[in-house]
Amino acid sequence: MRTRLWTLLTVATAALAVACSDRSSVDAGTTPGAARALAWESCGGRAECATFEVPLDWNDPAGETIELAVVRYPARKPDQRIGVLMANPGGPGGSALDFLRAWQSILAPEIRDRFDLVAFDPRGVGESTPILCHDRLQELVAVDPDPDNEGEWRQAEEVAKAFADDCATAAGWLLPYVGTKQVARDMDALRAALGEAQLTYVGYSYGTTIGATYADLFPDRVRAFVLDGGTDQSLDYETVSVTQMVGFERALQAYLDDCAAKRCALARDGNPRAAVARVIAMAEQSPIPAPGADRPAGPGEVQLGIISALYSKFTWNQLTQALSQALAGDGSGLVRLVDDYLLRNPDGSYPNLIEANYAVNSVDTACPKDPQAYRAMADRFAVLAPTFGRSAATSGLVCAYWAAPPDPLGVPRAAGSAPILVIATTNDPATPYEWGRALSEQLENGVLVTYRGEGHTIYAQGNACIDDVVNAYLVSLAVPPEGTTCGNGPPPPGQAAAPTASPPSEAATPTRTARLATPTPAGASDPPADRDGGLPASPPPADADSGAAEPATWGYWAAGLALFALALAFVGIGVAQARRARSRGGEGF
Repeated sequence: MRTRLWTLLTVATAALAVACSDRSSVDAGTTPGAARALAWESCGGRAECATFEVPLDWNDPAGETIELAVVRYPARKPDQRIGVLMANPGGPGGSALDFLRAWQSILAPEIRDRFDLVAFDPRGVGESTPILCHDRLQELVAVDPDPDNEGEWRQAEEVAKAFADDCATAAGWLLPYVGTKQVARDMDALRAALGEAQLTYVGYSYGTTIGATYADLFPDRVRAFVLDGGTDQSLDYETVSVTQMVGFERALQAYLDDCAAKRCALARDGNPRAAVARVIAMAEQSPIPAPGADRPAGPGEVQLGIISALYSKFTWNQLTQALSQALAGDGSGLVRLVDDYLLRNPDGSYPNLIEANYAVNSVDTACPKDPQAYRAMADRFAVLAPTFGRSAATSGLVCAYWAAPPDPLGVPRAAGSAPILVIATTNDPATPYEWGRALSEQLENGVLVTYRGEGHTIYAQGNACIDDVVNAYLVSLAVPPEGTTCGNGPPPPGQAAAPTASPPSEAATPTRTARLATPTPAGASDPPADRDGGLPASPPPADADSGAAEPATWGYWAAGLALFALALAFVGIGVAQARRARSRGGEGF
């Protein structure tokens, strides 16, 4: 709901702070929201919930306001409390509230003991003032992601335009104000309301964009920031789209290699890549019947089901099963992968993940507004990403029709901030390694930590080396040395080998030259350029006690929008478990 600000005094103070500088250095207590304490109420177990008002437009703080939903888990040992640790799972569009309810249960004891864990659903998302316009979601997903004639292109354009028009009608007043610059100011207002001089923060995937933007605006308010699955804000729309799809091609190749080595079901009768290609071709010819679902698996469902499984190695077996079933004429497993990816509820409804994702990215990045541009883009993308490249272009068509004007992000520097840890995974499909490396170099005090492995993001997901490095930094501000590496998986793209470091518990802040990395879509480690590829999997099992996370970013249809590389970095598995627990009448996390 939209409301008015509560006092003229708060408005005047906010207007002064915003007018003075983008890098405001006002003290805690002078930002809107600090004028009133948050009214916390118990909302299950140790969780406390509140709502918080912020300006609809931080450039007009005297205007309308919107509401943010906030959740907190107080430090378990108040006498040892360090401060507030905020977290965001990514997306854009992932519910940080659902995420925190699951995430807090698998964090190390020293983190839960010594920090108040806090999260808020960003504007437009979840329980905060939401954008709701996804009635055509299944139609959007079902469109052929690889049009090969005029009729298919026309259909893709018509469905994309209808989706964008629905959102403009339903939430046109909100769409221009959901960009990350506004979210970062919301985060600082919440910091002030919590009475904190500085923040500790963990952001996954798109959550790294929020964190980097905040650090750039308020560098003196950074205590310790961890950006896992970093994004590169220096890239233009087309480069973001194609480098992400190259990341998925790498992940597909890794899956196929693993399948062949283990003689999985797809490899028993020959080349697993050829088996995946047969499934894609079957759906192109005619949707694959899915008796266990409410609709067949057409080309869109097949590609999204495959892409969704590439976020995590945990889902490879599930994808193998779904593809094997599809070869036998049953596409139910692929449809279920799609619905899990989009966080479909038991009653058949969907959250507002997709529209929020399009809304944020369409503000944060300037995309081509001529629909014809996407046809040429598809041909260029297919050269570097033969399996998924064209789909990156067709998914971007929604942005071509999006009503809100863009307000692109700049390259973050965070000049004068404390050291900021950036974690990059060498075979991350959604936020490629090159992006994280670039972000670490763009930040004046960025520190790169490399994880050699598969999957999208890694902190608190079972790797002891990464967890030890991050936890020591969060608790004791121990900064790992330059070149810190964990894991024994594939080396960084373009490198034949890379040393594995055993990071010490403390080190001085590394120095580095401030150069921007250029993505290298093609390299020795990239998959061969043939169209036969595919990849399987579905989100990992929803075990409340595990750190595995089902990657639930906006999904394949957002893959082409700038920064849509952002799977809901960690939210999936925990969210799924939290939803199941609540549906059973349980207390949740």
